Amino acid sequence: MTRTSDTRGAIYAEYAVAIVPMFFLFWGLLQVNGLLLADLVLRDAAIKAVRAAVVCDSDKETSGTSAAQTCAQQAVNDVIQAETSITSADVTGVAGASATGNQAVTVTVVGHYTCQVPLVGSFVCGAFGAGASGTADLTRSATLPNQGHYYTF
Repeated sequence: MTRTSDTRGAIYAEYAVAIVPMFFLFWGLLQVNGLLLADLVLRDAAIKAVRAAVVCDSDKETSGTSAAQTCAQQAVNDVIQAETSITSADVTGVAGASATGNQAVTVTVVGHYTCQVPLVGSFVCGAFGAGASGTADLTRSATLPNQGHYYTF
């Protein structure tokens, strides 16, 4: 007696079972990549914003916290243009900027990242605090010393 079994089409069933988790894994990795890129852009924006705040705070014509805040926001806006998934970034605080200088200046930047990958975007971004709107808020800060020297331009 020989046993015959027809295995034609089994590979298609195995492929159908295996491809669905692989797609979700691939899409999840794409979304994590987007989040990490946005985080890197916001770190660079925070560093450039604090540099701008220190220079604006040290200039005689534009000294003080309000001038440092304006310069920092301009620097952040210039940097985030490179990343289209960051809808906006706000400078929420400039600490240490004063007319006399000699204090460390800290700038905090909050960027609003829109999750774009279908199906897994809300799941992955939900781990980073995204709400129902699918927007995750990423916060980065940077600190530089201000030695009180007024730069001449």
